Amino acid sequence: MAQAIVDNLDAESAKVISGVKLNQMGAGEASKSGFFLNVHLSDNFIEEQVNALLSGSLDIAKDEEFKAQRVIVDFSSPNIAKDMHVGHLRSTIIGDSICRILEYLGHEVSRVNHLGDWGTQFGMLIAELNDEFPDFLSKPPPIEDLVVFYKRAKKRFDAEEDFKKVSHENVVKLQQGDEHTFKAWQLLCAISEKEFQRIYERLDIRITNRGESFYNPFIKPMLEDLLARS
Repeated sequence: MAQAIVDNLDAESAKVISGVKLNQMGAGEASKSGFFLNVHLSDNFIEEQVNALLSGSLDIAKDEEFKAQRVIVDFSSPNIAKDMHVGHLRSTIIGDSICRILEYLGHEVSRVNHLGDWGTQFGMLIAELNDEFPDFLSKPPPIEDLVVFYKRAKKRFDAEEDFKKVSHENVVKLQQGDEHTFKAWQLLCAISEKEFQRIYERLDIRITNRGESFYNPFIKPMLEDLLARS
């Protein structure tokens, strides 16, 4: 089927497509395998389309009943203390593209980045921080690579029962608003968010960070409301 598509491309297609290549999916006999059909657009075609956008008008006729709406677009949502990967890049570019289109149309757009900033991992990160830098409140710790710091804490969490116990206790303290634990959490988040922001600025991305922690105060009232309705 893929070969039939290639064989039936006409002369008009050549103005748009510079080449088509079939790549077999996996090893084995070609007759029993699927194929990727890779279509390469010609440079001339791409240049023509870009020039048309730059010189032409992008005015979009709006329906008479058009009403601007408030739209929330979710972005990459990386986890604190972990590296961003290509999946985060993909959702960031898609999210930004959607936002630009909606903003151009006149909608009120909220660009929200839901950070993974709550949970068990912070219990072990705070335990490691207290062990390595007990004076972190008065002397900022020299933590340049939080991912390495995370891996070190995770290794201890998996191997040391006492460390695991303290980590779980830190999670409870954090959820209860213990001042020392909360400040340690804030410090770790700030280090990680600074690194995320460096990437977003390079991509010219405007977003509002809203971590999982943002919703913590709403959990208890929501549960109470659900129980009252049950």
